[in-house]
Amino acid sequence: MSNPAQNPKAPLSAYQRWEMASFDPVTVDHSAADQAALEAHLRRVEEDAHAQGLATGHVAGQAIGYQAGFEQGHAKGFEDGRKEALAEAARLAEIADAFRIALQAADAAIAETLAALAVDIAQQVVRQHLAHDPTALVTVAREVIAAEPELTGSPTLIVNPADLPIVDAYLQEELGAAGWMVRPDPLVERGGCRAHAASGEIDSTNASRWERVAAALGRNKPW
Repeated sequence: MSNPAQNPKAPLSAYQRWEMASFDPVTVDHSAADQAALEAHLRRVEEDAHAQGLATGHVAGQAIGYQAGFEQGHAKGFEDGRKEALAEAARLAEIADAFRIALQAADAAIAETLAALAVDIAQQVVRQHLAHDPTALVTVAREVIAAEPELTGSPTLIVNPADLPIVDAYLQEELGAAGWMVRPDPLVERGGCRAHAASGEIDSTNASRWERVAAALGRNKPW
């Protein structure tokens, strides 16, 4: 029986093939093309990883920058809005003050006009009353006779000559009882009078009485 180990061309059994393949070192023969392709692949993997890392960092940076920018822009916008609102409020306050001042000026002008009109109307009413009521002198003369302090020392009532009949008809007894005399004077307007005595004088002419009334109303309007 021949030795299989001494016959290189003798076929190996299945067991012998398994036994040798199980323990003998495996030799891998890489060609230069395969090596270059592997290195290129590894470089691509490395470049892809680097690019992906850059992209991730860029996105993260954008997100952080956007958030910071948003917060900064929001704060700036709020501050700008607050300043603008304050400025607008100040402008409205100035407009309101100007309107109030203008309204006060208009009110003052209207009040002045109305006061002047009222005085004019009152003057016309008084004039019409004196012209149409001859007895208007009676009330004025009685106020002079009863004035305090009482006039003493030959008191005299001075009236317009046209008013003498009114004095005789309505005041003769009162004047006589108080010791008064009556004297006509054309310079005294009808409806008014003057009183003269040793103790003093009283001017109740229409012009004097009207000036006192106008002064009480804050007006300076002659009769």
